[in-house]
Amino acid sequence: MRDFYIRNRFWISLLANLLFWLATCFFFARFSLLRPLFHNHIYEEFFCVALIALIVYSTRWLTIPYLFNRGRYGDFWMASAFLLLVSTTVEILLMKSNMQNSLSFNSSPYLLITYTLIFLRNSCFFAWFLVLDLYSSLKATFKKKQQVSVLEHQTVQFSLPDNIEASFPLNKILYIQKNGHTTQLHCVDDEVFTISDPFSYCKETIPSSLWTLENGDKMVFHQHLTEYIQSKQKPEIQKIKTVVMLTKRQFQIYKIIQQNPGCRSAFIKESLSDKCGLRTIERDISSLQEKQLIIHDGSKKDGGYKTCPDCTVMQD
Repeated sequence: MRDFYIRNRFWISLLANLLFWLATCFFFARFSLLRPLFHNHIYEEFFCVALIALIVYSTRWLTIPYLFNRGRYGDFWMASAFLLLVSTTVEILLMKSNMQNSLSFNSSPYLLITYTLIFLRNSCFFAWFLVLDLYSSLKATFKKKQQVSVLEHQTVQFSLPDNIEASFPLNKILYIQKNGHTTQLHCVDDEVFTISDPFSYCKETIPSSLWTLENGDKMVFHQHLTEYIQSKQKPEIQKIKTVVMLTKRQFQIYKIIQQNPGCRSAFIKESLSDKCGLRTIERDISSLQEKQLIIHDGSKKDGGYKTCPDCTVMQD
């Protein structure tokens, strides 16, 4: 769904704006504050809608890009207030003759109240679109900073399962592929990581100058085109690299077993820097076995523990 929105962003935005203004025109024609006063000339209400649209799009295309985004905040608020006052004044001038014909008493207090209400109504439209535009602008700026950071540090940060954050050097990434509802990162050393970030996020975060999109679901990195072409001749890699977070003691036990294949509980107890009971160590060993990080090799009497391949452990 997100990829569909990115591909058709212009038309979706155009349709959303059109529907919004159609709904606004309908509201003005049926329930507007000025409806009792414009019963003879309904087209004047639609002229008021055009004035509001002028405020909105002047803010979007002129005052935000040329004043707000350049740090001229005082000029921005002065220009916005001027637009609101002008639009409100024009609306009041349109309705003044109707109001004088409709009201038999002095209309000056009513005129002031109506001016205030119309100004507040137009300000609500202005504030609504201002918040939306500033959000879009800040989001675009954030994406641009992310891309600059990738180019400067030559690394990309991704989220792995279990809320693990990991940084991958660009010179290690062969390609990134969308696989159903998941995204897989293929490295030049035949390692494959399943990442939690959506495929569309990868395309937005990494500058487009670094990769080429193949078949709509594969980002092939230019600096590894030769390796990528060679990898296409290999059978598909089935082993997925697993990252597991361990406590400090479990991590030490895992490293001891990794460096001393076939060792037993007594040896691990003597090798630990933090002394603890044998039962505690056996409980941690059982936990490592449940996570499929180690296995017991050999008989119960003579065998020992060794680590499993294709696993990466990190200390929590």
